[in-house]
Amino acid sequence: MVKINLNFGWRIIKTGIAVMICIWIADLLHFEYPFYSAIAAVIAMQATMADSLNQGINRMKGTIIGAITGYLFALIPFNNPVLIGIGLISTLAILKRMHWNEAMNIASIVFIAIMVNNAGHPLNYSLNRIIDTALGIAVAYLVNRFIYPPHYQIEVERCFQETRIKVINLYQCTFRSLLDQNTCITGNDVRELRETLKEARALVAKKRKDHALSKLQDDFRLKYISPLGRLESMSVAIEQIFSLREKLIHPLSPELEQDLTNLLTKSFYLLSLITEPNMTIAYDLFGETEAVVEDIYLKLGQENSNIYADSNRGYILELLNWIKEVTKATRGCLGISQDLT
Repeated sequence: MVKINLNFGWRIIKTGIAVMICIWIADLLHFEYPFYSAIAAVIAMQATMADSLNQGINRMKGTIIGAITGYLFALIPFNNPVLIGIGLISTLAILKRMHWNEAMNIASIVFIAIMVNNAGHPLNYSLNRIIDTALGIAVAYLVNRFIYPPHYQIEVERCFQETRIKVINLYQCTFRSLLDQNTCITGNDVRELRETLKEARALVAKKRKDHALSKLQDDFRLKYISPLGRLESMSVAIEQIFSLREKLIHPLSPELEQDLTNLLTKSFYLLSLITEPNMTIAYDLFGETEAVVEDIYLKLGQENSNIYADSNRGYILELLNWIKEVTKATRGCLGISQDLT
């Protein structure tokens, strides 16, 4: 028995509903060509409300310009391919002049349709194309808005939480691999984190388009753009720490290994507060983590630093710089001012 996979999204369902409504209204109003309304509905049904609106506006621009130029050129007594070519060039030149490049394709189609299908009533045909298109766009927008409207709140929060957890876990594994060469971590782990961040960026971009229609730009930046930037900063830091693993020369001195283990414990605990905030602990932990970092800096600057770090001095300095980037991003995620740490 053949199993059919019906795993598809609401956009597909809403497109079918919009086309059905368009054809039903067109039949009810005795439109001659319901095809144009249905096509407009398909094109205007987009993943976000902002995209639906933009596509609809672009299509209306192209339809209106194409209909006007088509009507004017259809008034010329003779109709031949040369006239159609000249008229199309004129239509596209007008759109280019008006900086409506996105409307060129549909304007061309409308113009050609009017010229080819001109049966002595160019004005009626031109007006009907505008009405057909307006109907399709209006139906698509309303269906998209009121039938399971595209909201990315849940998806964005899910992806953010998944990214936070991956950042924390990968940071722990990467740092441990510096101290224990038996700790298994591969480039695939880093690539998976990149893919998760890529998904988060795509979701935020979609949500931002709809949010652009509102007046809450600052709230959107604080809630989504800034946190995503911090997570990306952490990801870069983790990748750099991951690359240091191959450069460190083992065995490490007992004192350095102890200091790095202490730093790992505190910094990992600090990152874990992103998913389960405890501000009372966070304030103290920031100070403790930064104190360990400064202590290692001091030891690296002492005359006997060769005993402490040996040939790893440069690598440890680089490691500390990336850890500071991680703690800085963590501070931002928790909303703690640097002046308070």
